[in-house]
Amino acid sequence: MNTYQTANQAVGVARTLSKSSACTIVVYQAGAGRYVTARPTDSVSGLVIGVYRNGYLLPSGQRA
Repeated sequence: MNTYQTANQAVGVARTLSKSSACTIVVYQAGAGRYVTARPTDSVSGLVIGVYRNGYLLPSGQRA
């Protein structure tokens, strides 16, 4: 898990990691000015912003 100050930073990292590592990355807001990128197996404590796979945002129906 890594923490960023803006959602755009976290989303950029998630897109890059999910594309280069061929894995799924979750981006969530853990508080004011605190956005986190995590793997699906990590515990999420906050509002999920998006789930990224292969560099793309997954539609909500494919997130499970």
